[in-house]
Amino acid sequence: MKKIYGKADFHIHSSIGDAIPTPEEIVDYVEHHTDLNVIAITDHDQIKGGFIARDYAIKKKYKIEVIIGEEVSTLSGHLIGLFMKKRIKRYTNLIDTIKDIHGQGGICIIPHPLSWLTTSLGERAIRKVMESKDDDVYFDAIELMGPSIAGKITEKKARKLNENLWHLPKVAASDAHSLKGIGTCYTIFEGKNSEDLRKSIKKNKTSYNGRHWSFSEHFELFIEKLKRFKVF
Repeated sequence: MKKIYGKADFHIHSSIGDAIPTPEEIVDYVEHHTDLNVIAITDHDQIKGGFIARDYAIKKKYKIEVIIGEEVSTLSGHLIGLFMKKRIKRYTNLIDTIKDIHGQGGICIIPHPLSWLTTSLGERAIRKVMESKDDDVYFDAIELMGPSIAGKITEKKARKLNENLWHLPKVAASDAHSLKGIGTCYTIFEGKNSEDLRKSIKKNKTSYNGRHWSFSEHFELFIEKLKRFKVF
């Protein structure tokens, strides 16, 4: 029997946070302009956008499935929590944050690892978690490709460390702050829905694909955000 594969982009920001499109606009765009099966809204330190997007997708009877997520600002750097039920307070200890996410039945993903252009987990913080003897303290996956320069600058190093030391499931996501950025990097998994995605990550059966943004795309996003926040 031929295996079915789905695509997921679980690192997307909305206007509830620091991005341009509303949760509803994101869902409409994904449904009509991409072949993604699963997405997550992961605004910084809040989950409201995810609930809005999920409820809207259900109301519209769309095929796209929305996961509730959050990009948590821990004291050691950003961490993505997926399948969230409640928001996690910002600037908490990394270990406690991981335990909180897993306690909710969620999964923890390292976004843009090692990057110095955005708040990221470094080698020391990652190593501390990897060496933990606590059964609830572990990473479920690591982003090894992102379209922006923030992720690109350390991708090769992160891939090498993961291949040689960490051996975490490999994923990719867009970290999109505009509609055009959504799906430019994505995770490939066995199945079509969010539970299939979770199972693929747990079994280390994920892969990824995508492309990096050009300078003009970065500049266009910069101008859009200036207009969104009425800088001029």
